[in-house]
Formats: sequence, C-alpha cells, structure tokens
Amino acid sequence: MVEILLLVLLGSIFGLGLAFASRKLAVQVDERVAKIHDLLPGSNCGACGFAGCESFALAVVKDPSLAQRCNQSTSESRKEIGRLLGIELEETKPKVARVACNGGSKLAFKYQGVKTCAAANSQMGGFLQCRYACLGLGDCQVACPFDAIKVEKGSVIIDEEKCTGCGLCVMACPRDVIKLEDQDAKVFLACNSPEIAKVKAKICTNGCTVCRRCVKACPLEAIKIENNLPIIDHDICDGCGACVEVCPRRVILSKKGVTLKVG
Repeated sequence: MVEILLLVLLGSIFGLGLAFASRKLAVQVDERVAKIHDLLPGSNCGACGFAGCESFALAVVKDPSLAQRCNQSTSESRKEIGRLLGIELEETKPKVARVACNGGSKLAFKYQGVKTCAAANSQMGGFLQCRYACLGLGDCQVACPFDAIKVEKGSVIIDEEKCTGCGLCVMACPRDVIKLEDQDAKVFLACNSPEIAKVKAKICTNGCTVCRRCVKACPLEAIKIENNLPIIDHDICDGCGACVEVCPRRVILSKKGVTLKVG
C-alpha cells in the first residue's frame, strides 16, 4: 500500500514539474502566423524557398520582405497579408507557365545519355542545334506538383487550367525556356533564341527570323524588336490577333495550352 501511495506521490510531483516547465519554457507563437497561413494557397509547393506554407508564414512574420515570394496568392490575400504585416505588398497579376519555344530545331547529334534535360544540356550544350530550344525530356513535368505539365513523345503540354504559376518548372528548366506570363495575356512569344536571323533560319524551322511583320501588323504598336526577338507589351495588346496571322513561322501564338514538338 505504501508503495502505491509513493508512486502516486512521485507521479504527482513529476506531473506538476512538467506542467511548470511547459509553461516556463513555452515558445510564444505570433498569432499572425496562423492568420497568414490561412491566407496562403496551402499547396506547399516550396517555390517560395521554404518547406511549405506553414514554414513560409513563420518566416514572413520574422522578415516581411519575404512576403513577395509567393506567386500563387490572390490579390485579396496579398492585401490582407500586407495589412497584418504593416506593409504594402506590390500588386501582381496571376501567372501561368508558357514554353518560349515551338520546336523545329535540327538535331546536333544523337543523344543516348540520361533522359533528363539537365543531363542532356550538360553534354556539349545539348543535342539540338539551337542552344535555346526546349529539349523536351521532362524536367519541368517532374518539378510540377500540380500535374499541369505532360511530356508525350517529345511534346510538352501545359494545362493552364491546372497551372498555378508557382514557377517550379521555370527553376527546373536548364535553358530558361519556360516563362511565367500574365494569365490574361492574349498572345505570347514561342521563341527563346537571341541568335541573328541567318543563324535561326539555318538551324530551326520555327525560330523567329526578325521579319518584323508582327511589328508592322500591330495596330496598337504593342510590339517592338529587342535582342532579335519581338517583345509584346501586354498592357497595350488587346489580343486582336493580327500578329498571329502574319507570323510566317508560328512564333507568336494565341491559343491556351502549349503543345511543343521537339526535334
């Protein structure tokens, strides 16, 4: 009987000690962390550089300048996060990933190595003659946590309905072929090569040859040539499609969802 009473006494003492320690040593969590976490998309994609939305919320409370890193937050969420942090976050438009290449590059050699874009690109600059063309081996598909990218028989397909604009595919591409563009952009450029027209015409059937037909056709003067490529000002463009119609090489596209054939 004495032993039982002793055990009960010891248990009570240890319990009180643990309760005291838990209160004394408790880490105070800023209540803004939970509120900001609830405002984040909850996809835990890691594109912000943190393990997930909870880690990101903790980091943002400590350093508000990090709040701009989330590409998926809605305008309303960003405003509320800014209010909680006491700062004004820059307005951003929803983004989607698009492939700045429409295929057509000639082969430089037959590649038989590891079937990843990173590995292929490290071998003599890749197996395509165009150094800026998509290699089509699917590093972007592996990186996408939203199942928005498919690669089928050398064709890359981006489903813009699933794409959240997280940017992980952009980081995975060793050639900077995938770009984040405004979701509401009416047209986009499907060429990534700054090479001169003569070189592009020789090595690729779809590369921009800087013919300037798009510049001349645009009634709003929303297109200009920079670095041997047409640059489209989406704030001016109204999506009339004149540039798409006159482009002889299908470099400017207007359709949603990108299908890319490589080689």
